[in-house]
Amino acid sequence: MKLATHKGALAAREAHAALLELRAIVEAAVQKVHAAEFEAVRLAIGGQETEASLTPLQAAAESLRSPHFESAVSQARDKVETALACHRGAHN
Repeated sequence: MKLATHKGALAAREAHAALLELRAIVEAAVQKVHAAEFEAVRLAIGGQETEASLTPLQAAAESLRSPHFESAVSQARDKVETALACHRGAHN
């Protein structure tokens, strides 16, 4: 295997891992919002008004505003760009 191909494969693997990390954060936020949605519908059907659905929505918003999320987005973007550059270099 050529060195450039090896580097490209490693870069793609790192990009995949970074995207999996990002996906985990987003999926956790999705679950929180889904819980809020479910609670809001349950309360609406029951004719109750409460802020119980607000807590999971706040948690989801906080996770998407967190430095950890921003870092995960940045790392995923950088690693995908690196993998793309490696593959372009291997094919030139």
